Formats: sequence, structure tokens, C-alpha cells
Amino acid sequence: MSDHQSALSEQNQKFFDSLAISANRPPWMKDLVSQIQSEVLSRLDWLGIPTPPPTTTSSQLRLLDYACGSGELSHTFLPYLSSARGIDISASMVAAYNALAHTSSVPPSKMYAVQGDLLSTPADAQFSSEEWHGFNIATMSMALHHVSSPEDCIQKLVARLKEGGVAIFIDWKIDDSTAPQTHHTHHHAHDHQTHQGHGRHFPSAHNIVPGSEHTITRAGFTEKEMRDMLLTAGCDESSIGFMEFSEKTRLGDGENASMMTLFLAKGRQEAKA
Repeated sequence: MSDHQSALSEQNQKFFDSLAISANRPPWMKDLVSQIQSEVLSRLDWLGIPTPPPTTTSSQLRLLDYACGSGELSHTFLPYLSSARGIDISASMVAAYNALAHTSSVPPSKMYAVQGDLLSTPADAQFSSEEWHGFNIATMSMALHHVSSPEDCIQKLVARLKEGGVAIFIDWKIDDSTAPQTHHTHHHAHDHQTHQGHGRHFPSAHNIVPGSEHTITRAGFTEKEMRDMLLTAGCDESSIGFMEFSEKTRLGDGENASMMTLFLAKGRQEAKA
């Protein structure tokens, strides 16, 4: 793992540890979680998740929730799954994930998370077993803009799917005309209200969530970027989809608030020849 990637992982771990306690989350972040849950439930058919849920062993659905946070997305999908497995770099987030399962009377066999990093080099040995492969669904919500290499991340998640499994990503949408916002851009903008790129303004993470400025590598992704990365990762081109959320999302509270657009992107692992 490079020094930059190692430092970024450490910064992400510290930052998300601080957000693991729900009371530490600002109102806009709680609204964001609710919006994601609602949007996902309204798009189950588009995402390829069968309803009603499968009832036979042969058609059980296994979910991998990477950068799983405190478990809200896994819990939202849970009625349609045989099991959900979460991975997060933050031990505090993992504890919150497992606490959510416990308070919901969901056994660990159904919903459970561990601390880890699928992007580490060398690879984390705990994820080499069969338990961590052959998933029907792999999700990553609001975390792709925190990793040093989104392309590598998507490729590694798609590789964890069984043939025909679907990868689902939720993140901020930026315009095709906007140049990618890099980690350097975020550092440069600490003293400004917005990040600027080709006429488009992006809220400064430093002003919205203090402490997050060193954890963000990009402001978001274009539709073309997501389609290209999913295709490169081994998804069937005809299966790749991109959909904006039905309503804008409030990022921040008070005078620093901005309205942003979230997206759902999906792709199915291509069938082996």
C-alpha cells in the first residue's frame, strides 16, 4: 500500500469512528440516510432485487456491504436477503452495524460486519475464504469518493460477486463537463466556501463536516465515469444502469447548506465464456 493510500485509510478510519455514534451526526446527514433508504426501496425492481424475497435455498440472496457504516443500507435490504455481510475500516462503525442487527433481533448469521479493508496491499487474509466471495449483491453507499482509486475499488467489489451478481453504488453526481475533483483540490479549498471546477461549484467538505477534508478524494462522479468503471470491472455493458435520485439532497445545514444530486449506479458481472 502506498504512503498516500495508507494515510488516507488512517484518516478515513479516524473520521468515521467519530460519526459512528448517531448523536454525532448533523440533521442533514440523518435526512440523507432516510432519503437513501426510501430511494433504494422504490428502485428494487430496477436494481434487480426480487420481490417478494426468495424462499428457497437455491435462490437465496447474499449481500456484501462495503464501507457499510452503521448498517442502515444492509438493514434496508434485509427483508429481501438470506444474509448481509458488512466490511468497514472503522471499528466503531462495525460495532454500530452489529448493534443495529442486535437491537433489531437479527442474528449474526443473517447480518454481521467485520473491520477490514478490501483495498489493502497486501490483501487482508481474512477475506480470502469462500464466505467473502460469491455474493449476489455488492453495495457501496456514499464512500466511493473517499477511496484513493475508485476504479480499483469497483473492480475488487465486482470480483466478489457470483456470475450474474449485481454491484450497486450510491454517491454524488457531477456534470460530464466538470473535471474530476481530486484530493489536492479539497486541500486547496480549505479557506473557501466552495470548490470550483469549470464553472461548477462544490461545497467544501471542511465547512460542511469538520474533519472530513482529508478523507475526500473527489467531489463525485459523472455518469460516463461510472459506466466506464463498471464496464472495465467486468460488468456486462447491457446491464449497466445509472439513475439520479428523484429529489435533490441537502448537503449541510444553515448557511453552508447546498443542494446536490445523488445517483444509483449498477452493473451485473458478465457471464464467463
